[in-house]
Amino acid sequence: MQEYKTRISTKGQIVIPKEIREKYMLGIGKTIVIFEDVDGSIRIMPKTKLSNIKINIALDPKEVEKEIEKMREEKI
Repeated sequence: MQEYKTRISTKGQIVIPKEIREKYMLGIGKTIVIFEDVDGSIRIMPKTKLSNIKINIALDPKEVEKEIEKMREEKI
């Protein structure tokens, strides 16, 4: 896992490093989602549509359904 450091501006904004923006195609106006985990960590992820998610067919269908429902509840 690569670590990046950035500062929060007086307006509460952060700069996402260029290589991350390019890797995840985060351009102007792109929506991102911020998650706060129970352990206190924060995750920033690009918002995706369910149609863009590739599912490994080796997964248990019931587990996949649980994950989809969880994503719906989180309004991804």
